[in-house]
Amino acid sequence: MLTKEDLFEGFTLGEWEVLPGHGVLRRGEHEERPEPKVFAVLISLACRDGNLVTRDDLVNDVWDGRPTTDEPINRCLSQLRGHLDDRHRPHQYVETLQRRGYRLMKPVKLHKSPEPSATEIAPQPGPSLRRWKIVAAVMALGFLATIALTMRTPVSDPGIHSIALLPIENLSGDPANQFIVDGVKDVLARRLSEIPELAIKNTRVRYNEEPSRIAELLDVESVLSGTVQLQGETLKVTYLLTRGDDNVTIGSGEVDGDLAGIFDLQERLAAAVRTELIGSAQPAEAIAHTPNSDAYNRYMRGMYALKHRGEGDNLEKAIALFQESIRMDEKFGPAYLSLATAYALMPAYRGLPVEETDRAAIQTVERGIVFDSSITDAAAAIYGSALHQQKKWSESEAAYRRAISAPVVDSIAFNWYSRMLASVGRLDDALAQALAAEAIDPDNGVINSRVAITYTWLGESDKAHEFFRRAESLGATGLEEHMLPYVLLLVRDARFQEAEAMAMTAISAAGASTDWIRPVFAAFPDSSLRGSALQALDKASSNGTIPRAAEVTARAILDDTDGAMAVARRLEEPGEIFAMDLLFTPEFQALRQHPEFMPLLERLGVVAYWQETGCTFDGQKANCRDS
Repeated sequence: MLTKEDLFEGFTLGEWEVLPGHGVLRRGEHEERPEPKVFAVLISLACRDGNLVTRDDLVNDVWDGRPTTDEPINRCLSQLRGHLDDRHRPHQYVETLQRRGYRLMKPVKLHKSPEPSATEIAPQPGPSLRRWKIVAAVMALGFLATIALTMRTPVSDPGIHSIALLPIENLSGDPANQFIVDGVKDVLARRLSEIPELAIKNTRVRYNEEPSRIAELLDVESVLSGTVQLQGETLKVTYLLTRGDDNVTIGSGEVDGDLAGIFDLQERLAAAVRTELIGSAQPAEAIAHTPNSDAYNRYMRGMYALKHRGEGDNLEKAIALFQESIRMDEKFGPAYLSLATAYALMPAYRGLPVEETDRAAIQTVERGIVFDSSITDAAAAIYGSALHQQKKWSESEAAYRRAISAPVVDSIAFNWYSRMLASVGRLDDALAQALAAEAIDPDNGVINSRVAITYTWLGESDKAHEFFRRAESLGATGLEEHMLPYVLLLVRDARFQEAEAMAMTAISAAGASTDWIRPVFAAFPDSSLRGSALQALDKASSNGTIPRAAEVTARAILDDTDGAMAVARRLEEPGEIFAMDLLFTPEFQALRQHPEFMPLLERLGVVAYWQETGCTFDGQKANCRDS
């Protein structure tokens, strides 16, 4: 086994030169700078040089033996594969050994050979003596092995550490009952996530593959599928738990009951699946409050509408349903939390004033916490969002850190935290949180867009395209949350016609004027048309018919740095008139060199935040010490 001291001088791993002393991975002229814990995972793997590294090994090496859930380990491994350009299967650098651990697939080649130990440089015995010593050693080892085989205790199954929860099939034949099916699945995912060291991937895509192939695609050890059937007022739910490496059924069963008692039915289902996974030794977390059945019905309908908030008036429907749920049962905490989340989303989806919606969101969770304190940690995401809009960066980050450390974490907390980090230029850290959200909810269109956007800002176009395509296939349609960043990426790749068509669709859907689009996009490849493009932008801006994100991006690409700075100054107004992370994209390089750029960041509190958190700004992004 190699030591950290052996590796410190540097080593080669496949195409990559690894320089631990500098925290750098280098391939040709390209460099990657993983965060410290991700680099520590790589060093732990490299020390074993192709041999098995268990999760316990990683916890001991990277987290100093402190109890650690699977999420940070999975996040670090996912990031490491990203840095090594190893996300696609089959993996070339980091192999997952199902239910055992991980190993490097490329040999470690040290830049400097390790110093020989004292035993290695000691005089060697003659051939005859050496031969007899070898024979004696073999005999001794054989004797000890015989004793070990006869006296050892059976080795227990290491258990399952990761599971993919597939979409549950609706057998009722009525699409109107889909909210029930989704509700059953969400509760199951939440209760399973309470199991220590069990990573959950709550998928939304149906796979026409056998379980072993699905497990390989999603990098999990097991797959859970099921059905829901509603006949009259009787609900029947079945489940099938399959091992991912060999398609062996681990467990199966069914629960049934009256629709009015669906809350109890869901708990019985979760208990049955938990027993299949870990036995009955570890009880589930106690339920804070069993809700009124009608209130719970409204809550499930609200959650279904909230998930489909990009469609029609579903966001307003969700708010109304959560409000009804609370009126029917004021002690049901999750309804308060979901209502607050819906309020917090209104500025992005409906353009409502930030101060008004944030106030409503915070008042809602504060009231909910009075009745159900179990939502306190998860509610920190609501405070994080409000503090983000107020540009109180440190307080926002503290709230988000509490939210993502809650016993049960929704992917939205990681997603919002990613956006906050990107707003202060911490693009690498923003990517880490976006990937953590994607690991929990891999088939969420909004989250895949956030991953794509962060890759776009970091200049990793191939990965950005991959995640934008995935997001689109999953129904992502938001203007600033998906379409405008994708337009920027297409312009960067000189795919001007595609970019113009997408911009036309996005701006039309937002109800804004499209008069400026054609002259602006004509000028991107032809600088001689820049004057008419800027005139079109000036007119749209004075009329208030162009989204600020589109205006500032177009001016930056057209080298209208002063015009872009004039738009950027409006960030000093309450809320964010456009996503601040735009400031740190490659296309805004000239703006970052503008004499007013750093003073603007000072007024926005970003520079003070960097100083407080030990960040340095390299001209594009902020690099921060591990916190």
